[in-house]
Amino acid sequence: MTTMIAGVERRALEPHTDARGTLREVWRSSQRAIDVRQVLVTVSLPNALRGMHYHLRQTDLVFVTSGRVSMALIDLRDDVAAKHQFVFGEGESLLIPPGVAHGYATERGATTCYLLTTEVDGSDEFGFRFDDPEAALAWPTATPTLSPRDRDAGALATALAHVRRSFAA
Repeated sequence: MTTMIAGVERRALEPHTDARGTLREVWRSSQRAIDVRQVLVTVSLPNALRGMHYHLRQTDLVFVTSGRVSMALIDLRDDVAAKHQFVFGEGESLLIPPGVAHGYATERGATTCYLLTTEVDGSDEFGFRFDDPEAALAWPTATPTLSPRDRDAGALATALAHVRRSFAA
């Protein structure tokens, strides 16, 4: 297990392989005590970018079932706003706590699975621009395919103020 930002856990998923293929255990409640309330799967086409997103209540346990993504994390809870970018692929999981912004881009396409601690209803969905100059994130594609929500997202400074105000309350 690797800790990058407080509360973020990146783990290798040990493969159990035989003549039929491979099995990897993604989650076990005795090792990661999260209450899974919803599971989502996204299929991202080449040059897709999803992010930057954050939640105030929800924890995400993420794993890539096929392909690779360029993952970005920014800790919005801390005055320093620690940032990590890395390639994330099959055979790993990532636990992302509330207040940590996350997003990813894929050059060739990827399928990603999310185990969520809350059911998505829109009330805990926030974000900021993937190309905000203050974030200074390096993405693998210059012209990503974005959702309208991601294209029209606000500034990192607004997200920082929102998270800090929410966690201070």
